[in-house]
Amino acid sequence: MIPLDLHSERFAPTGNLAGEGFRRLLGRPALGLLQTVIREALQNSVDAALHDRNVEIFLRFRTLEGEALDRLRNLLFQALPPEAKEASGEQDDTPSLHDILGIGRVSVLEIADFNTRGLGGPTRADVATGTEQMDFVNFLRNVGAARDMHHGGGTYGYGKTSLYALSRVSTIIADSQAIAYGEPVRRLMGCHLGPAFEAPVDDKPRRFTGRHWWGRSDSEGGVEPVEGVEAIELSDALGLPQRDERRTGTTVAILAPHVDGGVDLRAELVEAVLWNFWPRMCTSTPEGRKIEVSLEFEGEKVIIPAPEDYPPLDLYAEALRNVRGEGAGEVTTIRSPSLRSDLGRLSIVRGMYARRNPIAQREESPMRAHARAIALMRPVELVVRYLPGEPFADQRFEWAGAFVCSKEDEIESAFAVSEPPAHDDWIPDMLPKGRSKTAVNVAMRELKLAAAGFAQPTAALGAAHDKGPSVAKTAAKLGTLLTGASGKGPGRPVSPGGGVSRKRIQISSPRFVRLELIDGRRVAKVRSRSYQRWEPA
Repeated sequence: MIPLDLHSERFAPTGNLAGEGFRRLLGRPALGLLQTVIREALQNSVDAALHDRNVEIFLRFRTLEGEALDRLRNLLFQALPPEAKEASGEQDDTPSLHDILGIGRVSVLEIADFNTRGLGGPTRADVATGTEQMDFVNFLRNVGAARDMHHGGGTYGYGKTSLYALSRVSTIIADSQAIAYGEPVRRLMGCHLGPAFEAPVDDKPRRFTGRHWWGRSDSEGGVEPVEGVEAIELSDALGLPQRDERRTGTTVAILAPHVDGGVDLRAELVEAVLWNFWPRMCTSTPEGRKIEVSLEFEGEKVIIPAPEDYPPLDLYAEALRNVRGEGAGEVTTIRSPSLRSDLGRLSIVRGMYARRNPIAQREESPMRAHARAIALMRPVELVVRYLPGEPFADQRFEWAGAFVCSKEDEIESAFAVSEPPAHDDWIPDMLPKGRSKTAVNVAMRELKLAAAGFAQPTAALGAAHDKGPSVAKTAAKLGTLLTGASGKGPGRPVSPGGGVSRKRIQISSPRFVRLELIDGRRVAKVRSRSYQRWEPA
């Protein structure tokens, strides 16, 4: 096989985005880097799903050495870009691609999806396509392409930068089986993000962006992916997951991922998948929307439990069933009176604290502690974030909630646009003043109240100066409206004196139970009991 050609992008006369700028687009996600990568990669897979077919995900971590490593060096990376130190003129302790490929072992994390569109469409960013999808150029060429998936999980393509960020040498390999212009096509290309640099071209100094691709040189000084039989043979030689024309999708191989030697990477991968994608992995998830995930670590298959068998995700799954209308639990519709719109549906369930899976025993596991949060989602049912609340005072119990915003286009779009590039929060301040900002603001306010008040209702009242009238006193006063009840608060009801003995229905003083959200309004729930007694008339 002929080694691939290297193409280094030059700055255009009108300017380009440098490699360093591309890598910074991710910003500072709230999650760790590995969780961000898993979130972004699987979210892209969900958005690219073929209709009525379950998306299959294959995660694999392996170490290349010997002949396997030689094939990577000689077939894909025979030509290398300038080293970072030489290119930028700065001192940098970060290993270069030269350094990584020069050692005897190189690790690779592969994320492969099946039953998805793959990277179809044109391979050049300047080609007009009409109705043809732009998946290839949006993933490997363009930066910040707007989402083209109605109610999709992503909003912009910035999250793909996390793939490069996870690589110690900012290098990935993309292998895809797709449909382009109505015909099946296999494509493979390598990509690297480095610092901007200067180098001579025809004896003249020129500036380069630091973005590099490996493929086949074209007639215009650029590079195209290898395609067809050559792509299949190269994929097989590199040992990438096998696929054929019926198994469309994409494999992204991340070279030399950042891995802490003291971290149980298998456990971290399992939890990254479950913590973020359990809504699409439940046994109750409708066919055609499920994600089926398998994991292999250094040749060993790792079992990923069903969410219902992995506390506390069983509670979250129960809450989501309620929101979907499939469970028997209570569901609250959060509504904005000023917008006259339903913003979404919320359900919170409680349960006994359950023994955790051994995988969740690591120190950093988000599932070790008692569950006390609401999982926030858009209709695509991918977790955006967990909104924490107050725990039960009794540590034998825990609670979990699920909120899915409305499918109505205006409302769903408001929540989508309020997400930062990493899609890990809803931030109303990102929106201009108007209906969209109001929708997200109202929903977040009501959700925070629900999270604060479910287990400890008084926590939802805020600081002492914000509490207003005592809920207990208010409940007691409400009791005066009930026949035969005292309005003096908790205690025995006072019997009226004198007269002939007669049978009366008594109602005890109301006892405050908790605060609840009903149709977007805070309601104090109180409880009384009725009984019969003989007393003087």
